[in-house]
Amino acid sequence: MCFGMRTKIEIEKLLDDFFHNRIPVGYLEEAIRVLAEKPESVDIDQLMREHWREKSTLKMPNEKEFNVLLDNIHHRINLIEENKIRTLPGKRELKGKYVKMIHKLTRVAAVLFIPLLVSSLLYFTKQINRNKETKSISYSEIYTPMAAKTKFMLPDSTKVWLNSGSTLKYPSSFTGKTREVSLTGEGYFEVSENPELPFVVKTAKIDVTALGTSFNVMAYPEDCKVKTTLVTGQVKVDKISTGTSLYLKPSYQVVLDTNTGKMIVSQVDTRFYTSWKDGKLIFRNEPLEYVVYQLQRWFNCTIYIEDEGLRKFRYTGCIEMETLRELLELINITTPVQSTYNQETREIWLEPK
Repeated sequence: MCFGMRTKIEIEKLLDDFFHNRIPVGYLEEAIRVLAEKPESVDIDQLMREHWREKSTLKMPNEKEFNVLLDNIHHRINLIEENKIRTLPGKRELKGKYVKMIHKLTRVAAVLFIPLLVSSLLYFTKQINRNKETKSISYSEIYTPMAAKTKFMLPDSTKVWLNSGSTLKYPSSFTGKTREVSLTGEGYFEVSENPELPFVVKTAKIDVTALGTSFNVMAYPEDCKVKTTLVTGQVKVDKISTGTSLYLKPSYQVVLDTNTGKMIVSQVDTRFYTSWKDGKLIFRNEPLEYVVYQLQRWFNCTIYIEDEGLRKFRYTGCIEMETLRELLELINITTPVQSTYNQETREIWLEPK
């Protein structure tokens, strides 16, 4: 395949091939190089808008709406950007304009093909075949990148939402006496009822067993606390290291402190621990240190708190459709905190006003 092209018509054809995933990975770097080194007379942004008008059934937004829309879906496409750069040969030698072109192409592709992104580009599925005595069991492993969320259904019709930076492994079919899945990170489960086949979520520190139940498990390996929050039904939580078990009722949460080994049960407002699956982050009188921790996953950015005193500053609010820049402006206005944002590196520094 050769991309020795420079005319507007040829670049339009190349853009169309990119949006429809017709460019082999091995030729992706060359295609991006051609687009990045296009003649000044070719306006890529205009070509993208023309592509929207011709290919999309959606109403063409105005300039401001177009840019806001791209920014609003940024958290959905970080994986795509990173993955395309990662698969390019000689990635360390990529010039800044190549990376910017990848960002631009991926953003517009996301606007045009949101259903495709949600179903196939926001997570990877890899098949793992393991031979067990006389039969082979096939496993799927679904990974949700930073700044993204994934919803899917298991073979037993259980609904699963995976939060940023999380992985779920499950078999192609549930056999035996239980339905077991393995979670790293955070997931929300609406379990299909089957009293004869309990549903078990296995993590590094605890196992959570349910029948027909809705619950959230937060078990990121870098966290010192593992949280299980029950919305409906009943679950049994087993501490793996000691075999200790306890049962939860709806609107209750158990927190395992991995440093001390203690398990603490308390009644909670489940909205604060499950709203992420609906695209919201809700904070109620939370320390800034915790808020920053959540925002880094939500927006796939790195945030530094420059003043120790700010870490304990309490914050209450709800984040839903705000872009990262809008959120920073809101924080600047409503708190004694000012921020500095490096858009290229996605790094943010917070300090007192």
